[in-house]
Formats: sequence, C-alpha cells, structure tokens
Amino acid sequence: MFRSGAKRCLNCDTVMTGPVCEGCDLTEAAASLVVRRKVILRTGMFLLGSLAFIAAAYRFPPLAMDKMLVFAGVIFFVGLGLAVWVERGALRGGQIAVRKSLFTSVVLIPWLLAGMLVVNAKLDDAPIRDWTTRVVEKFSMSAIVPTRRLVVLSWRPGHEYEHVPVSESEYSRFHVGERVVVEIHPGLAGIPWVAGVVAAVNPGGAVKDHSGG
Repeated sequence: MFRSGAKRCLNCDTVMTGPVCEGCDLTEAAASLVVRRKVILRTGMFLLGSLAFIAAAYRFPPLAMDKMLVFAGVIFFVGLGLAVWVERGALRGGQIAVRKSLFTSVVLIPWLLAGMLVVNAKLDDAPIRDWTTRVVEKFSMSAIVPTRRLVVLSWRPGHEYEHVPVSESEYSRFHVGERVVVEIHPGLAGIPWVAGVVAAVNPGGAVKDHSGG
C-alpha cells in the first residue's frame, strides 16, 4: 500500500512528487501547520470526552467504577502522549500516518465509554435489586474529582468485597459495622450501577438478598 521510501503529505498522506501536494494543494510547511491545528482540535474533543465520561460515571455510578476509572485514566494519558507524538512528528516533517490513525482512534474511546454508561442506565427498565450487606471499611479522597466509597461484604459469587460509590451524604451517614441496603440497577448492557445506599430495616441477621422484582 505504501511505496518504500516515498515521502508523503503530512495532511492527506498522498505521495509527494513535488513541493506541493497533489491531493490537498499544500506545501510541506502548510501541511505541518494544518496537522498541528487538527491535533489541537482533536485533543480538545478528547478532553471533552473524558469529562463526559466522568460526568456519566458519577451520574450513573457503575459498581465496577474504580476499575473503569483506572482504565479511563490509562486511556487519558495514552491519548495525551499520542497527541504530543503526532504534533512533534508534524513539526519535524516526519511520516506520521500511523500516529494520526492511533490518535484518532483513541479520541473516540472516552465518548464511547460515556455513551455506553448513559445507554446502559437510561434504557434499563429492569427493577432495582436490593442487597443487604455490612460496611467493613470506608474511604474518601479529595481531588479534582472527589472519591467516596463504602467497602461492603459482597453478595456476588467469587467476590469478597464491593467498593460502592456513594454521595457525600451517604458517606457521612453510614459507619463501619453498620448494615446497609445497596440498591442496584442490573443495567441494559449488563453493567450493574448503583441507585443508592439506605439503612437496613433489620439491624441484625446474616447478609442476604432482598431482591425486588
């Protein structure tokens, strides 16, 4: 597909046979400038997508929120690294077709994650399931995006604990050792998300399922 040793336009990847690209009528310097402007715009889209994902995750908090945030964090830094790599390559006039493709693909990931969480919640019409459990630990972290979790005994086979994302009021209301009911939506795409946490009606007894349905 690519001719060995052929110099290609930075903007449209057409083989350069002269000082001006036959595909987009840009000189090498002009093509470099266009590509760098596109990188800025796509980086802006990538950052907006990352914010959209965070907003969706906090509006419809998935039960596996911590894992999703770690994955999104890795994608975030990979995306910024690719943006710099493309921009530096365009500035030096190097061959950047593969870099651009990689960066363009990564730009879409936060938007896809955000859309998945919204669709998973908005189109989920299954009844909420209530799970009675006990708080064994709680932690919070103050940052640009605050993190508050109740660590509870898990009701799922193969899981020992669940890290349940909660609001500030829920975090303050419940304490270690207290029994709580975690309200879970099953999710349209099979991604369970937390509707809320309330106090258990019966303070004693074993951990059990009070599934609604």
